[in-house]
Amino acid sequence: MSQQAEVNRRRAPNISMDSSLRHLDDDVERETPADTGPGRFSHLVAGVAVSVATIIVFTGLLLSLVLFVARRATPDVDQTSETSGKELMEQLQQCQKEQHDLKLMLHTVTQDSRCSLCPGGWLWWRGHCYFFSVGLEENRQWNKSAEFCQGHNSSLAVIKDSAEMDFIQGVMRTFPQFPFLWVGLTDSKQEGQWLWWDGTDVQHYMLVKVEWDADHRDCADLRGGGSLFAAECEAYGPWVCKRES
Repeated sequence: MSQQAEVNRRRAPNISMDSSLRHLDDDVERETPADTGPGRFSHLVAGVAVSVATIIVFTGLLLSLVLFVARRATPDVDQTSETSGKELMEQLQQCQKEQHDLKLMLHTVTQDSRCSLCPGGWLWWRGHCYFFSVGLEENRQWNKSAEFCQGHNSSLAVIKDSAEMDFIQGVMRTFPQFPFLWVGLTDSKQEGQWLWWDGTDVQHYMLVKVEWDADHRDCADLRGGGSLFAAECEAYGPWVCKRES
């Protein structure tokens, strides 16, 4: 065998190995996922948040159903059973409160507009969106606050039950030095006749009254403990808007 043939024979495996490596690199490139950026991560976070919220809601409904069936199945209960029923009711109410707090937290931390039911800066609760102006807008008079809400397809909040009152009060407690909040309640049309923004009487939804009522105090604000106070409409303060989601 000639010297040249021997050299060619020794070089052949190296050429084959280089070719194999190139094929391996091509396979790795083809198998590399394209969607590994922050967008994919945000979708995963939103998906997990929605899944958790769904599980929470389902668990709450299941507990309610179990309690309802148990109460219907045992209409004649003794004192011990009645005590147990009260304990179950307290546990259910606690679960519902925790469910509400978790849903509020999820909607607060999931600010991605693609998975939000409300505009940016608004909070979702029970099918409605709420805008709290604290830290986002300068304080305004009652009329100017109402105009702001109307400009955003909403109105100053009409509080329809104690649960909604608790929700708004809970948000108020998260802000330091939050003296009061303009809501959609006024007696500007007729002195002493307090009407919500939707035209209903102040006690139509809840048995509440407006404190400090006077001729020159025609607009109502909400304060701690769910108290409504009459105030001068020209006073400046924060406000809360409400709209359907």
